[in-house]
Amino acid sequence: MSNEHKHFTLFNPDSNYDFVGRRRVYYALTGLGILGSIIALATLGFNKGIDFKGGSKLIVAFEKDANVDRHQLHDAVAAVLQQATGKKDVGQVEVQDFSTGGTGRTKKHFSTVTELTSMVTQERRDGLTAKLKEQFPKAEIQWAAEGEDRVFISLPEPVKVTPTYEALRAVFTQGGFPKVGTGSDAESQLDVNLFRSLQMMQAETKKDDDIKAEEQKLRDQKSKDLQDRADSRYTVVVEEFKAKIEDGIKAKFGKSFIAVESSTAISPSVADDLMSQGLVAILYAIVGIILYIVLRFDIRYAPGALIALIHDVVLVIGAFSVAQVKFSMPVIAAVLTVAGYSITDTIVVFDRIREMQERHEGAPIDVVVNAAINTTMSRTVLTSLVTFMTSISIFLFGGGLIRDFAFAMCIGVVVGTFSSIFVASPVFLWLHEYFEARKAAMAKAAGNRTPIQIAPAQG
Repeated sequence: MSNEHKHFTLFNPDSNYDFVGRRRVYYALTGLGILGSIIALATLGFNKGIDFKGGSKLIVAFEKDANVDRHQLHDAVAAVLQQATGKKDVGQVEVQDFSTGGTGRTKKHFSTVTELTSMVTQERRDGLTAKLKEQFPKAEIQWAAEGEDRVFISLPEPVKVTPTYEALRAVFTQGGFPKVGTGSDAESQLDVNLFRSLQMMQAETKKDDDIKAEEQKLRDQKSKDLQDRADSRYTVVVEEFKAKIEDGIKAKFGKSFIAVESSTAISPSVADDLMSQGLVAILYAIVGIILYIVLRFDIRYAPGALIALIHDVVLVIGAFSVAQVKFSMPVIAAVLTVAGYSITDTIVVFDRIREMQERHEGAPIDVVVNAAINTTMSRTVLTSLVTFMTSISIFLFGGGLIRDFAFAMCIGVVVGTFSSIFVASPVFLWLHEYFEARKAAMAKAAGNRTPIQIAPAQG
């Protein structure tokens, strides 16, 4: 009985498939794929997610044992927005499970994002501005150009903060917006001091009851200090959006709903900056990978790796354009993951090429490259297959942003495997043949030169 263990392989490493013999076909397929993706991006563009378009993010809290999931919350939020706007299409609404950290969780949290940031029309803004002018005749009133419903009030001289807050709330209540948040530069400074005091107190105090008692004392002291402060710059945030969401969720889920604990707006300009930074991150990653290839191998390997990376990134992004899947920050992370995954496969093949060149010195380079691909083919395909099966499972059964990440990985694994085998190695072969032919031509030219003979000088 033999003691040899047979390992499962998809491809026999001793096989001799001619992978590089049809490299012109692979070049054509690569070019068509890149060209098609560029055309799709130019004509269809991106279906930007909230990260890159702007919108609102809310953290919604329920009782720990609440019978609610993200699908139910999604439907409830969408219904509230439809009723408030009178439109069936309220844009993107996404709900994700959300953890605030810690092990002793007493609440169930969800992160909810929507494309809407405001429920205050321009007409109602104008009405509120007029009422503010009546209350503060010499004030400068300016609404935020984008994002949440925030208005800035600049007074000609400082006035007491607490009475001014009360006057501002009264104006907005008369205008039909009883739920507003007020702020001032003076209170911001007190908030900074409060935060520092809380940090020091929590570091020194261990008992929860003592922490709560001391925290309340610090907050009471802040309120007392605020009564003595005066300021000339104030901010009011109309919380109509948050209030309507809270009312709608409470009507749907009753006592199990606690509150919308936070509400933040992502402005379109900030979203554009995020997208630019994400695309720059992809560019930096590609440059870094190419530098690594040059240092690890030599210059002949780098162009093949570069073309393969461009092929992978452009095709993945192009797939998002064609399918009109939401393009968001997790997708940028997926594209970077695809780039790293693809270059790993490419390096495995390049390592084998270099190893076989050293082992079989003098062998034809096309034979060496073919042998290297044949011996690594089983490993490459099996690894890619496992990754693809995992990604497709997440795509089919997952939800929310992780589904978009999985979609990018599914496309990326396929195109990355193709480029590692059929793009990077053939380009290396072409460059190697080019450099060798050039070296031979230079050597031949040097051998054909006629030496210049100089006759000795006559004395």
